[in-house]
Amino acid sequence: MRKQLIGLLSAVVLLSACNQNKVEVIDGVKIQFHSHDDKAKKLKDGDIITFGLVIKNSTDSVLQDTYKEGKPGKGMIQAPNNAPGSFKGTFENGLRLLALGDSATILVPIDSLTKNIQAPLPPFLKPGSDLKYTVKVLKVQSRAEFEKEMEKEAAVNKQAAAGKLAQEPKVIADYVAKSGKTFQKSASGLYYSILSPGAGASAKMGETWIVNYRGSFLDGKEFDKGSAAEMPLGQMIPGFNEALTLLKKGGKGVFVIPSALGYGDQERGPIPANSVLVFEVELLNKK
Repeated sequence: MRKQLIGLLSAVVLLSACNQNKVEVIDGVKIQFHSHDDKAKKLKDGDIITFGLVIKNSTDSVLQDTYKEGKPGKGMIQAPNNAPGSFKGTFENGLRLLALGDSATILVPIDSLTKNIQAPLPPFLKPGSDLKYTVKVLKVQSRAEFEKEMEKEAAVNKQAAAGKLAQEPKVIADYVAKSGKTFQKSASGLYYSILSPGAGASAKMGETWIVNYRGSFLDGKEFDKGSAAEMPLGQMIPGFNEALTLLKKGGKGVFVIPSALGYGDQERGPIPANSVLVFEVELLNKK
């Protein structure tokens, strides 16, 4: 009897594992469910969902991972004819099949995804293969609930930003004092330490210069770096534009850019809103 019970349990576990790996086609969507609760809250048109997402190509290389990015995805459930894309198998249409707490992989054909793009595929996407969107539904809200949450979040962020801006002069002063370098402050508020002024004429607005640079935050964490990069003066953040005008060919300097001369209250990639930026710059040649 005990052997029969163990055998039955083993069969159930095996069947469960097989079902988890089964790819189904539902309403034109290729989907593989990893977990699903029939009693969970179903998604309906107009719902705003928050989800974790990992996107992989056919060789399982990760193209995006919201868990590592620290920011879950958000989106609105839309009727199929309103959802992005002109075919049923889009990721957005696949979301309609899920419920709160569900985890699944939605397989989107590369050929269908790119049929209207008149450009060669990047090497990490192969014709005839699928993009794999592994998604977990973390939260489901009505539009009214979502907007209320966003208003509350905006108020909190505004208060935090005001506090951060109030502390900015002190944190810059502390950085300058501990840097071991001599800084000056321009009329605009840019802090600069010219390590080597270079020779010839200073860089001017409207010119394009080739530069080496490293961008970091006040704590030293690097967010960008470039070697022999083309920089058109007047088309970058104000602080960086001004920094280059303080150098001549061959010149080197370190520049502390207050948030108002950087991206201000806008978040840009790895750069949070209201960030003070530090750039080490070497001006190489005028293009």
